[in-house]
Amino acid sequence: MEVSSTIGPTPHRSPTPELHATYTSLEILVALVAVVGNAMVIHVFRKDRRLRRRTNYYIVSLAIADFLVGLLGIPFAILASVGLPRNLYACLFTVSLLVMLCTISIFCLVAVSVDRYWAILHPMGYSRNVRTKTAICK
Repeated sequence: MEVSSTIGPTPHRSPTPELHATYTSLEILVALVAVVGNAMVIHVFRKDRRLRRRTNYYIVSLAIADFLVGLLGIPFAILASVGLPRNLYACLFTVSLLVMLCTISIFCLVAVSVDRYWAILHPMGYSRNVRTKTAICK
């Protein structure tokens, strides 16, 4: 008597074309919103001199990072989801770019958070020690 075992790894199923089209459509929508929204933040910051305060420099650096994620990162993520590029070096470049852009965006968000935390917790020391030039240089 032969016993067949059904326990084992299940075969990999690729996503259906409908699921892939939905994913790509949503990614494109997120990319467009990221590019347009962050471009507006950058534009307003450049046009209005009253917005050039130390905290806003951190906000603009975050907007620039997220603008680049929308402009470069998401399209490369879409390409990676369909299996492109197939060249090893191009694939490494794509993955490295995605990791770098997302890490920069996260670090900018951390900088905004630390700046606000310090400004709220130590308002007198913050206004005495942190200057706009410091925010620009870091």
